[in-house]
Order: sequence, then C-alpha cells, then structure tokens
Amino acid sequence: MHESLKRAISALQITDVYLKNSSVHTMEQWDPKRADISSFKYQFLHVIDKSEIIDVEENEGPDSDKVTSKSFFLVYITLGSRVVDQNALEDEGDKKHAKEPFAQIEGTFVAEYSISDDFDKSDEEALKSFALSNASFHVWPYWREYLMSTCTRLNLPKIPLPVKQFTKS
Repeated sequence: MHESLKRAISALQITDVYLKNSSVHTMEQWDPKRADISSFKYQFLHVIDKSEIIDVEENEGPDSDKVTSKSFFLVYITLGSRVVDQNALEDEGDKKHAKEPFAQIEGTFVAEYSISDDFDKSDEEALKSFALSNASFHVWPYWREYLMSTCTRLNLPKIPLPVKQFTKS
C-alpha cells in the first residue's frame, strides 16, 4: 500500500453514505412483468465523478459563543444498471451498445468522511488515492440495496450484485 493511501486511511473516518440523485426509466409500451427475459443482458456503470472538501462551523451549544470547525471529504460516485436486448446490440468499434435500454436505473451516491485535525488537507495525492481505492467499498452495499429494491418496484428481474472488488482506474 502506498504511503499516501496510508495517510488518508488514518485521517478519514466514514460518517455518512447517501443518495444524492437518481433516475429510473423504462421504455414506453414495454411491460417488464410480461416480457420475455431470455434475451436480456445487463450493462453496468461505475464512475467516481468527483471529490471535494467542505468546512462546517458549528456552535458548541445554545448558551455558548464558541464555534468549532470540522472538515469533511466527500466522494461522489455514480452507479448504474440497464437492461438491454442482447439480440439488439450493435457493434461500435470493439464495444457493443444497445440503441435504447428497456430499463435503466442510475444513482449518484456521496460517501462522506470526517477529516482528522492533524491531516494536511492539501495532500491531494492521498485524497485522490483514497477516493479511487476505498470510497466505492463504502458505497457499494447502498447501491446493491437500491438496485434490488428498485428492480422489485419496476417488476424487473432482481439483480443480486455480488460483493465487489474494485481496482484503481
């Protein structure tokens, strides 16, 4: 493990994971409950969009004038899955894509970490390394649950995502 990643791991503590936005779409005039799913194929999306540091100031209490400052590191990750007809896939170079998916589910999640006071917030290498190597592990269970429950609500076949190992990109 690189020293920069070790610095970030020791300085960051997960405080929250939440859904920032989402979109769900099914093709018009398509009924997933009565569809022939034998030719369905699932395509997946996983993108670490951005990260940022925010500083928050809070009063220590209603009777206190003392203000404390806390810093947080936020990582935005977009995940998605779509249902396409395997027979309708087209070649585009060395990739295959569908003209229009039958269904598409996407969500952007935020992983929020408190930053210890002794960490140098200008250490971009450590923060970037952490965002690329660790944040997806914290978001993945939330995405798995969101995808499974949304599939249920849409009458789509359930997509039980595995526990995932992520690689640096």
